[in-house]
Amino acid sequence: MFRKCQLTLSLTVCLLLMQSFTSFAVEEFKVSQFGKGEQVWFEAEAFDERDSEDVYKLGKGEKAVDPADGAFGDIVTNAGGGKKGWILYRFDISRAGGKAGEWRFIGRLINPSNHSDWLWVLGDDGDKIPDAEPVFARPGDIIFEENVPVWTWMRTGDFGQDAGTINELQDGENVMMIWTRQSSLQVQYDVFCWSSDLEYEPTDEDYEKAEEKTLSVEPDGLLTTTWGRLKQSFREHY
Repeated sequence: MFRKCQLTLSLTVCLLLMQSFTSFAVEEFKVSQFGKGEQVWFEAEAFDERDSEDVYKLGKGEKAVDPADGAFGDIVTNAGGGKKGWILYRFDISRAGGKAGEWRFIGRLINPSNHSDWLWVLGDDGDKIPDAEPVFARPGDIIFEENVPVWTWMRTGDFGQDAGTINELQDGENVMMIWTRQSSLQVQYDVFCWSSDLEYEPTDEDYEKAEEKTLSVEPDGLLTTTWGRLKQSFREHY
């Protein structure tokens, strides 16, 4: 009886651990092969992690600011009022048929007063996800230092320079983090795109035409399957 209780407790702990490890990666995204390469697209509100609910916030969902007309769903803005923070996204370039190499980061955004941010990419900027703000440098790490009063697919980082927008991505899953530099409630992040064609210029129509994807294994389905297997193993042994 004691052994059964021990195993039941172990199974429960395993399930809880699995829940913490399976809620990862942007769950809904799009892929395409426009221009001379591949693209992975995801909306800014589909982030995986953030360090605070007081800095990077949803525009409509968390009542930070009303999304400008023409937004694809909700937006992300910086409501920190001078506070610094970060927001993190995981994405898999293999789902678009992409491979490791140089990719360009592009954002559909509004940024009327060139309130830029920093971009950090796992592998290109460090081998471990940082728990404190890394040392950033201008122009190499800047994204979106441009005056953009209306929705624009912004491809450059520092007034026409590539700056932080071109990065070395890894095969399979990648991790990117946006860290506060100057961004404020004036900034609205709508959709992000990574393209292996460095010269590709996105359009709204391209995003609309891109193929919708989801995670290859849905977390809920994985948990259900795993729990079923664990219970079957329990019956077989007891």
